[in-house]
Amino acid sequence: MSRKDCRSKSPLTAGLTRPPLAGSFVVNIGELLELATNGYLRATVHRVVSPPADQQRLSIAFFLGAQLDAVVPVYTLPDELAREALGPDSDPQNPLLREVGWNYLKGRLRSHPDVAERYYQDVFRERAEQLIV
Repeated sequence: MSRKDCRSKSPLTAGLTRPPLAGSFVVNIGELLELATNGYLRATVHRVVSPPADQQRLSIAFFLGAQLDAVVPVYTLPDELAREALGPDSDPQNPLLREVGWNYLKGRLRSHPDVAERYYQDVFRERAEQLIV
């Protein structure tokens, strides 16, 4: 098919389009895998162009996050993969990125303090001063 289907917004592939491939599927990864692999795997920012009315496109979104107590390490890659790692777009040692579980929860608690006070009283009271960071 020549119809353009998925457009990458990655700085490395900006403007590139990917035609649909019969029998294939696309997996977009997030920043956690980019950080953990020192940029060997790249997080993708993309947008999908809806197909014409006479063509089908199946989409199943699945989002996977880390446990709330997770700290994402930078994995040691085999030499042949490490040579191709471009480094992440973000500082891999930045604690805001490494302590993903706590930072996700902080964001949720800040956004919904009434819910935090009701359902997460222990966390909310114990770490209230950290919520402003």
